[in-house]
Amino acid sequence: MDGAGRLIITANRISNEYAEVVGTVPGTEDILNRCSECQFTSARLKTARKLGFQYGRIEARIKMPQGVGTWPAFWMLGGDLLDGVPWPECGEIDIMEFRGDIPDRSTSAIHGPTTPKGAGLGAAFLTYAPLSDGFHTYAIEWKKNGIDFIVDGSITGSYSSLDTGARGWVYNQEFFLILNLAMGGTYAGEYIDPAINQAQLSVDYIRYYSINGVGKVIKH
Repeated sequence: MDGAGRLIITANRISNEYAEVVGTVPGTEDILNRCSECQFTSARLKTARKLGFQYGRIEARIKMPQGVGTWPAFWMLGGDLLDGVPWPECGEIDIMEFRGDIPDRSTSAIHGPTTPKGAGLGAAFLTYAPLSDGFHTYAIEWKKNGIDFIVDGSITGSYSSLDTGARGWVYNQEFFLILNLAMGGTYAGEYIDPAINQAQLSVDYIRYYSINGVGKVIKH
């Protein structure tokens, strides 16, 4: 936390140090092999097996980190992943993703069983200034038949079963939330600016609302 009560997720470079790290396959909870070397430590928060969400408005006010190689994300996975349903069949909702080499753009997407090789259906939010310069609000309004992605009060993309087909609309179940700051990887690229020794993701708040009485938080 900072002095204003905001959550700060910090990635620190630990080059030339020994660490034993357990990673997961992107988009899943599947454990990868342990590795004996890593460049950064960071953090991921998730509500799996604690809180689930089904429909409603979910939003967070976030300031992005700076630097090529940073990859923050505010996203959701279908709860049946925890029961053995694989990704992308379980469904994924990316409320916000950001890559540091494109500092004025964030993206949002859904992934499911009918998106080719798990590729998402998504939209981008563009500004004329780096998103690390200030806070922006990233949200979804999630209903039974559709999901709207919203940035700073404006809809950037809307998706429904008409886009995915009936089999691909797997978003009528409970999902859990994830917030993390990764360094490098499939989305941000393997190159990380060697001048980065620390990167920070600042989160003012995360909020949930029902929409006209529809939507719920499931406690486990």
